[in-house]
Amino acid sequence: MAGSLPIESVALLLDLGLIVIAATFFNFIFRWLKQPSLLAYIVAGIAIGPIGLGAFDATVAQIPLYVVNMNDISLLSELGIAFLLFSVGIETYFSKLKSIGKIAIIGTSLQVGLITSIVMVLTNLTGLLGFNESIYFGMILAFSSTMVVVKLLTDNRTIDTIQGRLMIGFLLVQDAIIILVLPLLANLNTALTTVFFVDFLFSGSVLIVLAYVLSKYVYPHIFKFAIRSQELLYLTAISSAFMFMFVSQYFLGLPLAFGAFLGGLAISPLPYKFQITDEIRGFRDFFVTIFFVTLGMQLSFNFSPDTLSLLLLILGITFAIKPAIFYLITLLSGHGGKIALMVGLGLGQISEFSLILATQGLESGFISSELFSLTIFAMALSMILTPYVFKHEFALYKFGKSLITAFPVLNENAFLHRKISDLEKVAPMKNHTILAGAGTMGTSIAEAIYKKTPLLVLDKNPDTLRMLMKKDIETIYGMVGNQELWEKMNVEKAKMLILAINDIPSSLKIIRKAKKTNSKLAIFARAHHYSDALELYETGADYVIMPQIVGANTMLKAIAGYLETGKKNQLNVLKSEVIDYLKQKSKKQADKNVYHPTIPTAKP
Repeated sequence: MAGSLPIESVALLLDLGLIVIAATFFNFIFRWLKQPSLLAYIVAGIAIGPIGLGAFDATVAQIPLYVVNMNDISLLSELGIAFLLFSVGIETYFSKLKSIGKIAIIGTSLQVGLITSIVMVLTNLTGLLGFNESIYFGMILAFSSTMVVVKLLTDNRTIDTIQGRLMIGFLLVQDAIIILVLPLLANLNTALTTVFFVDFLFSGSVLIVLAYVLSKYVYPHIFKFAIRSQELLYLTAISSAFMFMFVSQYFLGLPLAFGAFLGGLAISPLPYKFQITDEIRGFRDFFVTIFFVTLGMQLSFNFSPDTLSLLLLILGITFAIKPAIFYLITLLSGHGGKIALMVGLGLGQISEFSLILATQGLESGFISSELFSLTIFAMALSMILTPYVFKHEFALYKFGKSLITAFPVLNENAFLHRKISDLEKVAPMKNHTILAGAGTMGTSIAEAIYKKTPLLVLDKNPDTLRMLMKKDIETIYGMVGNQELWEKMNVEKAKMLILAINDIPSSLKIIRKAKKTNSKLAIFARAHHYSDALELYETGADYVIMPQIVGANTMLKAIAGYLETGKKNQLNVLKSEVIDYLKQKSKKQADKNVYHPTIPTAKP
């Protein structure tokens, strides 16, 4: 065909297209099977990798149905890690992490040191690995996956919970540690020399100073102009990420991910951070998808007996010892057994940085190709299992609690609950109203009715709950579907249940359970779709509100009033009141880091 190019000249394009098509195909299948998309991507990588279609040299019309150009694809997958950390940097609130900064730094340093030491001792005593290889292997197992955990916390809307914040805190410190040790491990023979240390310290300081200067003096002006155009905002954010990556990698000799994270931190103080995050989400997710597919492509199942021994060690460290260490650190910090168990279980996987670390070790000759393959296999396995841990966290907590009951001191000691004791107490109530969900709608309702009825508010955001507690509103940390909380809520003696959560499956389960417990209970709920509202009514809800319909009706009333009178006086009065209210709430939000602003509501 005229104008057609040889397949060799468009190999990268074909590989990218194959990755996207395979990821989409398997995502459809796994969505239908109600399985995590992460698993779909890894299976897609296996299918189009060397042990899948590549083993058969499968082609159609001389076009390979497997990925050929692995080097370029591996670079793109590394960009997936970098852009994920860029977005994590943008969304990092240092003010929100102040309360857990001490435990995050001390606890993570202790955890990394313990895991690395345990692995080194075990592998050296058994003769499985040499000294340098054991250092690499210990570091590979010590870190958990920021990419997987942040994605799951975001998908499950639990990133603002106490356990979510603790996990993010631990992961951020882990990321900082691994970014620091990457260049050190790459030069094990010279890492302890003064010249290397000074050079490393200088390079890191240059990048940090650059991020600070741009954040304080340059970015406020650039992004203030860029925000006027969606396209320009997107390009400016992406350009900023690439600029920090280039400076980090090519001018200072630091990893791409280090620069990307600092680039995100430079943007984090801006008031446009949420819009920026939304704009780059699709770009980031594209590269993240490539990372997981590439991970599947690098899997190998040819293991020797010695490697199988290492695999058993990996499984024990990843799924038992590392979660146990995180559990004890969180428990001793005063966050109680439940949160400690959630944190431990949530961080039981191997980090995506371990792939970079293993690749570096392989290229430097510090680890063998067999150990590299084992690392990939173990990393993929741990990442595949993590979504199931999050999905069944309450069942796992119940099982874990049954094991811990043999040690009552772990659950009953006030010292171990000191950081959350105020969120666990609730006075016995009757003839009361239970409000589940203190988001925008829930907070507005709580502030409007708490003087009219005994009120109990449940939510997973500790900042929001403590704000409500200052108004003498009874609150409790957690969600209404939890059996332990169900008993504390005294549902059988309540008069009203308000479900201000935007989770229809959970709302349906709660309504069924509430009606069985108290048939006279009045239940209010919310929905965004007509079919959901109908199902809520059919399940037993007494009143279902659809916010967009109410909003449309309110706007129509204002429009009709203006069309009838042709005067803006009344509109300007309302506008002035709302603006004053929003200024007040925005200031409170900034001062207290409460991310659920409310809107004026009519008094009941």
